[in-house]
Amino acid sequence: TQLNKKYRFHIGSIAKEFNAVGILMLKEHGKLKLEDSISKFLPELPSWANKIKIIHLLQYTSGLPQIKWNEVNQDSDNMMELKKTVALDFEPGTKYDYNNNNVFLQRRIIEKITNVPFNSFVVKEILRPVGIKNGVVDPGESEKFLAKSFNNKGKQDILKYNISGWTALNLEDFYKWSEAINSFKLITPQSTHELFVPFSIGNQTGLGEGEIQDRQVKNHIHDGAVFNYQALLVSNPNFTIILMTNNKQNNLDEISNSIQLILAGKPFNQIESPKSN
Repeated sequence: TQLNKKYRFHIGSIAKEFNAVGILMLKEHGKLKLEDSISKFLPELPSWANKIKIIHLLQYTSGLPQIKWNEVNQDSDNMMELKKTVALDFEPGTKYDYNNNNVFLQRRIIEKITNVPFNSFVVKEILRPVGIKNGVVDPGESEKFLAKSFNNKGKQDILKYNISGWTALNLEDFYKWSEAINSFKLITPQSTHELFVPFSIGNQTGLGEGEIQDRQVKNHIHDGAVFNYQALLVSNPNFTIILMTNNKQNNLDEISNSIQLILAGKPFNQIESPKSN
């Protein structure tokens, strides 16, 4: 089947923006503070949860161990692993470690506070209010208009979500999402700024990387990869570039750089066709 604009793609880590924004929406509604310990919302976790603050989850500085992807097949497995975890890898707030347990616990906190499954929360409180009609969370194999991902030999990936909560978007809806961030549709400039502040320069946050000046998003960059999908968002007041593929070639940065040079009227690099390997 030929791709068209209706097709949704998985966007990898960019889908972590939905839980990050969700956390700040709850903060604005007075339901949590970024300095709250996660044990306040997830008392079932061991005593180390007293030391982890919500801000640590957003900045990937919690000290939580990496998810055991080979052993975890669903959320309940991962929660079990966390309950069995005796000690953190490091003191929360002292070090950066990009890992999905931070994302997993943000999603559980949202569920605990709202009493709504995270996937439903995303659709009802985030996607619909910004006009995203086709976004789908954890789509199955039979989902219509889902671009199937495959490797260079044409072998299709098996969709398996070890932990839940991954939104797939089509191009138009992805752009609506980027504009919702840029126009502060769901959270204020101050909250957006808080989500852009990294633990230290060059580290990622819940929104990837970016900055705000004079109540305007000066730039917002986030990339994602999962299975053979890759996605890249580069947005600033002059342009927004969105790239999505269902056949990973690790060339989205290169393509984006050439697009930016074309927009600036400068010489650009031709992108070589992917070599099949």
